[in-house]
Amino acid sequence: MRIAFLVTHLLGTGHLARTAQIADAFATRGHDALVLSGGMPAPLVAPKAAILQQIPPIRSDATFTTLFDENDKIASPAFFERRIVEIHNAIRAFRPDVLVTELFPFGRRKLAAEFEAAIHAAPDARIVSSIRDILQMPRKTGRKEEAEERLRRHYDGILFHGDSSLVGLDASWPLPAPLSALVEETGYITNAAPTAAEGTDGTGEIIVAAGGGAVGTALFNAALDAARQKPALKWRILIGKQTDIGHVPPSVIVQPVRPDFRALLTRCRLAVLQCGYNTAMDIADTGARAVFCPFEGEGETEQLQRAQAMAKEYGCGVIRENMLDGRGLLAEIDATLNRPAGDFTAIRRKGAQRSVDIVERALQT
Repeated sequence: MRIAFLVTHLLGTGHLARTAQIADAFATRGHDALVLSGGMPAPLVAPKAAILQQIPPIRSDATFTTLFDENDKIASPAFFERRIVEIHNAIRAFRPDVLVTELFPFGRRKLAAEFEAAIHAAPDARIVSSIRDILQMPRKTGRKEEAEERLRRHYDGILFHGDSSLVGLDASWPLPAPLSALVEETGYITNAAPTAAEGTDGTGEIIVAAGGGAVGTALFNAALDAARQKPALKWRILIGKQTDIGHVPPSVIVQPVRPDFRALLTRCRLAVLQCGYNTAMDIADTGARAVFCPFEGEGETEQLQRAQAMAKEYGCGVIRENMLDGRGLLAEIDATLNRPAGDFTAIRRKGAQRSVDIVERALQT
């Protein structure tokens, strides 16, 4: 099988990380897998076994209203046309049996011309949408119907990378009956179980992180304020390269995001994190106690919904962005430490392998 994935991550790296793991599962099973990535290069989460082809990258601001090129200039129409041509040519040259579009058509509407160019370049391929557990429902009238019309017109299947026992697709995007028949539930896409890493970094510490993007400054500054109020706790803050934070007290270690992040989680006392898809599964995989501060910019509800589900089922802490300060963060940390640690073993987490099974079976019919 020849399978191509088209993905553009705009803020964090979660979309690419999930796609890379799925593509690697196909490659490991003996299939030819290509990942076309339109977001900023992210070596830590790039595919290891599948082929990666980088197209001229873009990123978004935290409001998702403006897109920038690799030179931090607003992406021009000519720049997008260049991307469309490269995507079209890459798909035509690869000749996939299956084309997987990450998030589209449920999201990435601003990039619709790119995804449609890929679809038109693969006229004989099965077209599959790959989506996370929780989607952002469009706020403008008609957008939901527009996405569902694209599904009717082009798509042969939908890979839902979640577990309905935690949160089902209907909770964020209920589909009409004919389209719901396209959905195959894979379980969550996660890394392999964390392995022991050398060293003792993270032991007994409060680990604070907000992924590899530019968001999270408010969370970091609240953690610094909490550290000043309770210097007996050991803190380690992992920041993205675009993050600027205030004065750092002696009880706090500040360093760039680390490739052994999951190893730190296995040793930490508690983690303070946002609640993106991969972050939630990092907690499930490592069993770490967690306080989630979900990203809620510009009416975003995905992370909040996931954090609330993790709190309800597994006792994780939650602090809302509008309540975030040092005092509130310390209170939520103390409350979470006084609850039993969550047992995450029931969450289905072999989504990458299950995705391969589903697509292989579909090609045999």
